[in-house]
Amino acid sequence: MLELTGLSDVIRVLSGVYVLLAVGAVGMIVFGAGADLFRLVGVLSWFNLSRNPHVRLWRKPPFGSRFSECLGRIALVVCVTFNVAACGKAPSVPDRVERKDGLAYIPIDDTAFLIPEKTWLKGYSRNSTDGLVASITLHATIPDVQPWSSERHEEMYWPAGPGKKLEIRIKGDRADQVQVFPVVPNSIRQSFEFIEEPSDQAAQGLRRFRELWSFYKDEKAEMEAIRRWGREFVEKRRRDAGKPMLGTVYYEFIEHERVKYFIHCSDSKEVVFQGCHLLFPLTQTLMVDVHFVRDHIRDIVAMADKLSDRLREFEAAGLAYRAARIQSEPPSSRQ
Repeated sequence: MLELTGLSDVIRVLSGVYVLLAVGAVGMIVFGAGADLFRLVGVLSWFNLSRNPHVRLWRKPPFGSRFSECLGRIALVVCVTFNVAACGKAPSVPDRVERKDGLAYIPIDDTAFLIPEKTWLKGYSRNSTDGLVASITLHATIPDVQPWSSERHEEMYWPAGPGKKLEIRIKGDRADQVQVFPVVPNSIRQSFEFIEEPSDQAAQGLRRFRELWSFYKDEKAEMEAIRRWGREFVEKRRRDAGKPMLGTVYYEFIEHERVKYFIHCSDSKEVVFQGCHLLFPLTQTLMVDVHFVRDHIRDIVAMADKLSDRLREFEAAGLAYRAARIQSEPPSSRQ
């Protein structure tokens, strides 16, 4: 047992208190993900201190003085106060998402969406700095691209495994990707060399590609790789240069000599459920990323067409909602 009976023990308690106070204070000042971490550390620190059976903060000292007893109690009360205050502090950044009549109005980048909450929408993420929406997540059935329903829940969400569904993310602030997306064949993989191979999905218009292993462009990059990864790794890269990478396969739907849909799939035989991602731009800054199991790739182009049309419907409804809301505001508040 550790008993706080001397000056050195008092100093140790004060040092711990100062650390916990700092954690609590920072947690109250900083908001977002960082604040959650500070608050969690603060609460756990107090919890660990208060529950530790080897530390007694209020055992009566043998010298008869009650100084360390009072100090221990004060330390505990102050720690609890600061950390509870930090935990209860609400984020200062506003949430611009509005909900009404089962619909969620979600502004993102320079556009907006109006999405049914209980069927299509799974959630959205926000920036911790300004509160603006960073991405929107939806889900849909396969292969008919319909919204979630209780009747199809078990089909979409298995007890174990990925389920039979499309997981859709609309990602904001992707102007750089959107700009290079149409380029054949690299699309968003501009730094890699592609080679085409016979496509097993030619019936739905998908061309198939693989990336080629490349070697370092200059001696400086090669020496840096040796320093970081070792000479054996670099020599293997040298031997593999120009050979196709076998871990990932790419499919592209090319229309009018421009990439319309870009797909990459895991090609590892060791994976039970090989996953794929289908990407396409929705606006000048929004990129849609659809995750699905490779078993369903045979219908993916038709599903992508249906999904694109539905997302544009949600966008049109969102922009109409925004226009009506602005029109209903007093003229002084529109400026």
